[in-house]
Amino acid sequence: MKTYRLIGVELSPYTIKLRALMRYRRIPHIWICRFPQFFPETENLKPGLMPTVQYPDGTYHTDSTIVCEDLESLHPNVRSVYPDDSAMKFLAILIEDFCDEWLSKMIFHYRFTYDRDRAFGPRWVMDDTYPGLSDAELNEHFETFLERQTNRMELVGCTPDNAQLLERGFQEITRLMETFVSNERFLFGTRPSIADFSLYAQLGILLQDLTTGDFMRKETPRTISWLMRTADLSGLEGDWELDDTPSQILRGIFSLIGNIYLPYLNANTTAIRNNAPHFSTRLDGCAYEQPAFKYHDKCRNRLISKFEELNASERKRLRAFLAESGCLEALGRLHQV
Repeated sequence: MKTYRLIGVELSPYTIKLRALMRYRRIPHIWICRFPQFFPETENLKPGLMPTVQYPDGTYHTDSTIVCEDLESLHPNVRSVYPDDSAMKFLAILIEDFCDEWLSKMIFHYRFTYDRDRAFGPRWVMDDTYPGLSDAELNEHFETFLERQTNRMELVGCTPDNAQLLERGFQEITRLMETFVSNERFLFGTRPSIADFSLYAQLGILLQDLTTGDFMRKETPRTISWLMRTADLSGLEGDWELDDTPSQILRGIFSLIGNIYLPYLNANTTAIRNNAPHFSTRLDGCAYEQPAFKYHDKCRNRLISKFEELNASERKRLRAFLAESGCLEALGRLHQV
């Protein structure tokens, strides 16, 4: 098996998601912290995201979701992270999307809202990226990065008006995880799925930042242990345990997806279809507003496509659970937009 090159930084959730997944799947790769000497080979890539993965054929790829699917196609039947059961696979993919696109807002909110988080996380990213600089040189990069990211907060919905929803959601998902990891190992059995790695990535970064990390060390210590273990599961052997009766953790996560994430995607797509630059909606009882975001329209289309790939029997199996969580109605609305 040929070797991949994974280029990123430690405080990028998508970087650690792919690194943990590749370790578990035992896919040969070289981990490269994105130092300046690597800038020339990645600076012209569009979009300029982290991580960057160089495939053995020499091509570069940046979307972690697509890379995970590519790895599945390129290395079939090798410790797959997608459940064999198509219905459960859809649930895992929906959780992945929720983590990648909604929980990431929590990282952005905390890291660039509170003074001590603003002073810590962004400086770490810059120190990772530009090692060996003097304090004065590092501080110049830090200030530039901090200003750029602060200016993006409204774009991604991380505003004071949306703070209550994001902070309540962070506490809810971490407390759900604490109850879960006290009794179970992974969401779909004794082996990790794409959903587990996506949860690991976002929560793992939230653990590193100060405000959220302090909360987790006080309130969710067993979740921290789970995160540490999930970083490298290369020695783990396990099985899928697929049950049509969803676990409590799945019920909790899908309640968040049905009441917050899918209605958010629906409101965003409606704005895009109407050429509206912004949208306002209510999510789980809270007012929410942000500029329309085209990439999340692509996410919505992908989820619809994945749902439509299920046959009638598979949809029937999921119907009661999706209806209970509000996801069935929300998925129906996605179709109508």
